[in-house]
Amino acid sequence: MRGKGVDAAPPGVVGGARAATTAAALVAYLLLLLLALARLAATPAEAPLHLLPLLGISLAAALCATLLALVVGVPTALWLARTRMAGRRLVTTLLDLPTMLSPVAVGTAILLALRAPPGSWLEGGVGLLFAFPGVVAAQFTVVVALVVRSAEAAFVGVDPRLERLAELHGASRWKILWRVTLPLARPGLLAAAVLAFARALGEFGATVTVAGTLPGRTETVATGLYIALESGHLAVAARLALLLVAAAAAVLLLLRAVAGRAE
Repeated sequence: MRGKGVDAAPPGVVGGARAATTAAALVAYLLLLLLALARLAATPAEAPLHLLPLLGISLAAALCATLLALVVGVPTALWLARTRMAGRRLVTTLLDLPTMLSPVAVGTAILLALRAPPGSWLEGGVGLLFAFPGVVAAQFTVVVALVVRSAEAAFVGVDPRLERLAELHGASRWKILWRVTLPLARPGLLAAAVLAFARALGEFGATVTVAGTLPGRTETVATGLYIALESGHLAVAARLALLLVAAAAAVLLLLRAVAGRAE
């Protein structure tokens, strides 16, 4: 008779057939949505699809918003990961607010902030409203908290003993940061950048509130999808939706690859 040691058979899946049925139903539901999009996208388009301008603005804005979020968010995340000062919880709550609010509410806050100083000074100098910088500002505000949280988790995962060891060997704080901390946190930081870029690429609510949908200037793939639906061009909307789905799938595959290398 076999004991319950290492040679014992592994336990079955908790929930058994019911859990498997639930998982199968969820997968079938998602596949049904994708099939509906694909079937509609295959029908003749009711209007021409000017994809290159939409894609160009979307990629450029998402890249700028992601870079800006990394420049601001990574140092913030490092500070959060290393500090235990009073009021830290209040700071993190404030930083997390954009992820909890509706993107339209975020866009409305930006819009109203630009009506009085110091926001009006920024509007007068840069010109955010109904312009490309407004697209970047809206996307940055939505994704920066995502970067902070993901990067903070990456820095928390860095063993502080390695940093102390480098300090004992005479390394300066800047050298420890560039030679020890950042390289060890690199997989998590890369994941933060990829997630932020994907989120910015699909952002709609804040973007349309701040920058509108001006063709060739502020119209992105996400806002173009909305316009296509409003105009009744369902085939065009389905094709744009499939493009966003493909971008999201590519991001997930890249994240899986990054996680696999980090293990």
